[in-house]
Amino acid sequence: MSTDHGRYVPVNTTVLLQTLVEAVHEQVQERLAARALLATPSALDADQALIGDNDPALDRNLRVSGYLARLVEVELFEPAQGVAEWVPDRVRAHTEDTEDVDQAVAVLCGELARAEPIGKPSPDDPAAMSWQVPGPGGHVRHFLARRAIEEVLRGRENPIEGDPADLKRAWMYGFFVRTCEEALADEAAVDSADG
Repeated sequence: MSTDHGRYVPVNTTVLLQTLVEAVHEQVQERLAARALLATPSALDADQALIGDNDPALDRNLRVSGYLARLVEVELFEPAQGVAEWVPDRVRAHTEDTEDVDQAVAVLCGELARAEPIGKPSPDDPAAMSWQVPGPGGHVRHFLARRAIEEVLRGRENPIEGDPADLKRAWMYGFFVRTCEEALADEAAVDSADG
């Protein structure tokens, strides 16, 4: 960040990150409370074993939170408005096996969510596809997932099985479903314009 005098103003990245994460998280929570997501893509509800806890409501809540987080970041941040150009080819590769786009998206998103590091992902890690989606980056998405997990576990009567950090997979799954929707819609728009 620079001033009118061309000098740089130091920015506390921790504060910036916390502010950004809280801004997106609050909007996701508002949408969840308002049931803003009435119709969900079938891939969001696909049968994927993502978390060790046998709690479908917990899994679904985190998937929807990840999905909504991607919607919110696209609305809030111009860099997030680009699409992940790698998605169509990856979906096509899975469509050859399944012959169904929704199922191909579900399989791809399951693979991506399970491969995504549970800890804060390095930008250099090829498994950290959260860094390969335009927008605020893998660290912000990691902290958004952790914030969503914290939210869903607050006040929970029964402890979950295993490490709560593993719940990140369900959040990432929803995030990647929305990422695929955007990229496939963009590709369809380009194809229809060319056709």
